[in-house]
Amino acid sequence: MKASLLQSRQASDNGRIPLRTDLRRKVLERILNGKLSPGVRVNESRLAKELSVSRTPLREALFQLEREGFVRSDRDRGFSVEPMSAREIRELYPMLWTLECLALRLCGPRATLTVPSLTRLNNELRTTRNPKRALILDNSWHETLLASCPNRRLQDAIQGLRLAIRRYELLYMRELPLINVSVHQHQEIIKAVKDGDTALALEKLEENWRFSMEELLVRVGEP
Repeated sequence: MKASLLQSRQASDNGRIPLRTDLRRKVLERILNGKLSPGVRVNESRLAKELSVSRTPLREALFQLEREGFVRSDRDRGFSVEPMSAREIRELYPMLWTLECLALRLCGPRATLTVPSLTRLNNELRTTRNPKRALILDNSWHETLLASCPNRRLQDAIQGLRLAIRRYELLYMRELPLINVSVHQHQEIIKAVKDGDTALALEKLEENWRFSMEELLVRVGEP
């Protein structure tokens, strides 16, 4: 009987964990897609109704997103979505290209095995006209480039940074000429990887992210 009760409690706990995780994911998706606009207050009652939940688990999800830097809370105004800012761009992008370069260095000669997949993804990116699809393809390209990196913690850190910049990258992908620049930069990286020129591949990878950072700084109002 005790075992049965313990199993029941465990099942209940297991039921709550996916609910909290799924709720956080749904709110975050609204932030990243712009349905919850930067700088705008979150209407908790309306959002709870949309998600078919009570305000208590919603607030738990919002507090978690606050710890992750996506929302902020104020005693008088409640929660609001963090504005897009030049400061955040300047903080995140150098971290990302530094860690991606480290991961690519750790890939070693195995990186050459990714060349066919990188070429295919880059060709798809060249032909897309949908910003969201372009973002998915660009993310897949970078993930494929670093797929053979043996350091799982490093991979997880990079994934977290990619998530943090997602709304900025979506802004970038709305400009077709910028997608074409990324395609060209990817080609340069692919060639360097194929030739086994790690130093050049690292240089071009940093250039790829640095260009994105500089373009986005202009778009959020910093000259």
